[in-house]
Amino acid sequence: MKSNPVKFFLLLIPLLLFQGWLMVYHQESMIFAELPVELPADVVINDGGKNNVWTYTKWIPHSLERKFFQISQIRRGSIHTGGKTLIDEHVELKSITEFIMYLPRALQVRLLSPFPEFWSGEGSTSANTTGRKIVGVVTFVFYFFLIGFLYGLFVYRKNALFWTMLLFCLVGILLYSYTSANTGTIVRTRYGFYMLFVSFGCAHLVQLLQSYFKNRAKMKQV
Repeated sequence: MKSNPVKFFLLLIPLLLFQGWLMVYHQESMIFAELPVELPADVVINDGGKNNVWTYTKWIPHSLERKFFQISQIRRGSIHTGGKTLIDEHVELKSITEFIMYLPRALQVRLLSPFPEFWSGEGSTSANTTGRKIVGVVTFVFYFFLIGFLYGLFVYRKNALFWTMLLFCLVGILLYSYTSANTGTIVRTRYGFYMLFVSFGCAHLVQLLQSYFKNRAKMKQV
């Protein structure tokens, strides 16, 4: 058991190095939204018209702020694409402060969406209309599994590997939550991260039920 953390980090470090190499190797082709040269704080950038798209901050390095700006531009594109499942389309995230203020809502949207308002009604096609009803039932079940996941937080509160997994999934979930304002896209892109939460929750609920029936059987024998 003691060797598990070592094995984990031996796998994690090469993956991070490979990701870093990809980012450097494809750096020029990855630039899609670039901030101007570094400017003083509180300077507002517009899109050539009357719409402000970003406000500089004082305490963030320019290289890091550039990443947040790019995420903001991806979100703007998602909002302008439209669709019948847009959520928080009025939130464009135009500064680091707005990113921080939106954090609780981003977690709510990512972990609990689609909300009941999207469980019924007309979709863009007849298939999507049927899909809404199916997704509503599945999401309702997932809510119970998330309750089990909260129980797992208590059980594994001292397990470093568990918290590493949790933080990794939360970062992935938040990244996609910030970049998209479309519930359909959110449900698809969160799947890998989200299902880990759901699986843990389901496992703990099953354990609770097993313990309950075992205790009940012992009571009957007595």
